[in-house]
Amino acid sequence: MRAFSAQRATFQRILANRLTTNQNLSPTVQQQLKKANLNHSQIEILSLVSQESELAYKALTDKVSFSQGMLSRYVARLVKLQLLEKVPLVDNKKAYNLKATDTGRFVAKAHDTLHQEEDAQLAAALTQFSPRELHTTLKVLEALADVNLENESANEI
Repeated sequence: MRAFSAQRATFQRILANRLTTNQNLSPTVQQQLKKANLNHSQIEILSLVSQESELAYKALTDKVSFSQGMLSRYVARLVKLQLLEKVPLVDNKKAYNLKATDTGRFVAKAHDTLHQEEDAQLAAALTQFSPRELHTTLKVLEALADVNLENESANEI
């Protein structure tokens, strides 16, 4: 589990390095992205929005795993950083769609590309194991994922 956490941190570091040193971005944008220190959830939002020309905020809430309040804060930050823009709806003053800016799409593409590279490396690493070994490993991981410490702790009190 610690190794997985370290892998996530490495992913974030590599992505940040790619964004802040990419010659396709102006030095000003590179500096803004470095200062922004985007987290993975914020970049995931950019990726989801970038997959569409526009995405309704309501549709985005259905695609993410975190609370609507957190999503609202993340979207507000991404709008402030000019990575997303809100597109007002003509027939509804309260609702809006989201659209990625050029820089937002660039960040999303860099993120998606790095995930593809990571997936390829993971697939290559798994080729050394037989299907039976992979099945056993999957069973172990499922059992670990089912452990709920909160319920166990409550039973002890």
